[in-house]
This record gives sequence, C-alpha cells and structure tokens, in this order.
Amino acid sequence: MSSIKGLTKLAEHRHISSQKQHLLLCTAGKCAPQEETQAAWDYLKRRIKELDLMDVESGVYRSKVDCLRVCRQGPILVSYPDGTWYHSCSPEVIERILQEHVMGGKPVEEYIFAQGALESED
Repeated sequence: MSSIKGLTKLAEHRHISSQKQHLLLCTAGKCAPQEETQAAWDYLKRRIKELDLMDVESGVYRSKVDCLRVCRQGPILVSYPDGTWYHSCSPEVIERILQEHVMGGKPVEEYIFAQGALESED
C-alpha cells in the first residue's frame, strides 16, 4: 500500500490529473534517422521546461515512445487528447507546435497528417 502513496504523491507533484495536453514523440529511429529523432526529443524536453509548461497545473506532459506505427516522414508526434498527428517534427516544427498549438490553441495545419474528432459537449 505504501507504494501507491508514493505513486500518488509523484502524480500530484507532476500535476498529472490536470495536464491539458500530452505530446508523444516517436524516437525509435524508423520514421527518421536516430540523430533526428534524438534532436527532436532533446528539444521538446528542453522547451517544455523553458516555457514553464512542465509539472504545472494545466501543463503539458511529454513522453518518448518507441514506435507510433507510422514509420515515414518522421519524427512523428501526436498530441492528446485532441488526437492531432504531426510529421517531420524537427526542432523548428516542434517550436511551432508548442507556440501555435499548445500555447495558442491552433494546430499547425501544414504538418498535420491525421486528426481526431473531438466530441462537442452540447
């Protein structure tokens, strides 16, 4: 039972239940060369922290994943809960995603190749 308390405390510290967005970036190196996926991941981690979006109320959670099963035109990044899928996620594209989509609320259309439909709350 004590391990659950520790896990709960960590979740509270990271504000997991209040995150507004979760960005998952493929780092497997199959959709793009490994050095490109690593550079994208390093940039994403650094910028989320610099923009004060990490471990805060209504912040952004980020995870690197081994494979998103879309092994072309990477690095591939998907944003949840909206289900927006981006291709060619270089550091420059990631910066646009952070500024325009994450902070501005407007997805970066030219890099989207799939997008989920959010249900309206009528």
